[in-house]
Amino acid sequence: MHELIIDLGGITNDALSRLSSNSSDGVLCPKLERLDWEVDVSCAPLPFFRLFLSLRLKRVNFHTRYPHFGVLWDQLPLVKEVISCLPASLEELSLACGPWNGEPLRDAISSLVLRCGPPLRSFGSSTRLSKEAVCHLTRLPNLSSWVAVGEPPQAFSPTTFPPLEELRLKWGAIPWLHLLAGNEEGKARNGLAPAAATMNTNIKETLKLLHCPEDTPVGSALLSSISSFRNLVTLSVGSGCYEMEDFCAFGLVDDDVENLAVTLPSLVSLQLGKVCGLNSCRTTVSSLLSISTRCLGLTTLETHFNTRTIVGDIQRLLGEDSGRGKPRCELQSLWVGRLPLRVCEEDIGTVAMGFVDIFPCLGCVSSRGLRGRRWESVTSKLRD
Repeated sequence: MHELIIDLGGITNDALSRLSSNSSDGVLCPKLERLDWEVDVSCAPLPFFRLFLSLRLKRVNFHTRYPHFGVLWDQLPLVKEVISCLPASLEELSLACGPWNGEPLRDAISSLVLRCGPPLRSFGSSTRLSKEAVCHLTRLPNLSSWVAVGEPPQAFSPTTFPPLEELRLKWGAIPWLHLLAGNEEGKARNGLAPAAATMNTNIKETLKLLHCPEDTPVGSALLSSISSFRNLVTLSVGSGCYEMEDFCAFGLVDDDVENLAVTLPSLVSLQLGKVCGLNSCRTTVSSLLSISTRCLGLTTLETHFNTRTIVGDIQRLLGEDSGRGKPRCELQSLWVGRLPLRVCEEDIGTVAMGFVDIFPCLGCVSSRGLRGRRWESVTSKLRD
């Protein structure tokens, strides 16, 4: 057996006890290379974890779940022991051991990271690492995927960085992006151009996927850094707006989106925050056209745009010659979230015509809640 997946109800303690008694060398699957283990810490077979510690292990996904907080602290020492016994020769390692996301597991996971060597290609955890562990990761030459938790350590200025292809930031995204893009004090020249390189790294050429968490505002500070990663294929910003407080986290204008699309033409998937219902942003459908004509491989899109004057905006686009004849992307479905569309029934056809001009392959505009009824009418027109 080379791969083993154990979910919450996968193997009982009794079954593992019997298997353990029949395993003379203490290892159940000596040829095991990939282990995915999701455990319930209240009744998990954690004491039997050594059964799975094959010398050939290359990938480990160890995730803990918990029914109630009272059982957590009793199990914490055993969870630490599991982590400390994992082999240092792993190529892929993912540890989501919640809710111990602070000090309780920080030392155990950081110590494991410090033992890992050049074979490690993928690392992720739900715990902030020590400065020493972060520095060690930046020196691993084959690391291509990293889930980073928290801001960079203080006085952290690496001179090299691994050629990452995927970077998922859990929080504190802006300081990381400024650091990796080489922006001096987070400043930028000429809109999106980075100011000055501060490290010797090719991450700017290798990075294909970038995920930023919900605490990341979509504004100039974000754009000034992500523009450095010119080969991005997937850009996902999970930023959310606070509708109850009348606060929209989307601070871009049409020119910003056009600059972004010009800088990142290889995008296939683009999510610039979760679209809210405030309808107060300053971008219009013109920003959608910029994306469509610049990112020709795009298949997934979510971004804010204002619909208060959408009929006039579309009529103006349809009447302009500047975009005529330019190829468009083949986007088939557009997600508009809670964005309202308050137009007369007779204007639905104009809206649909405008979207077909922007996205010729569009067949569906998806929305959320009761505000989506007008968008459903647009979808019906698209399919006529």
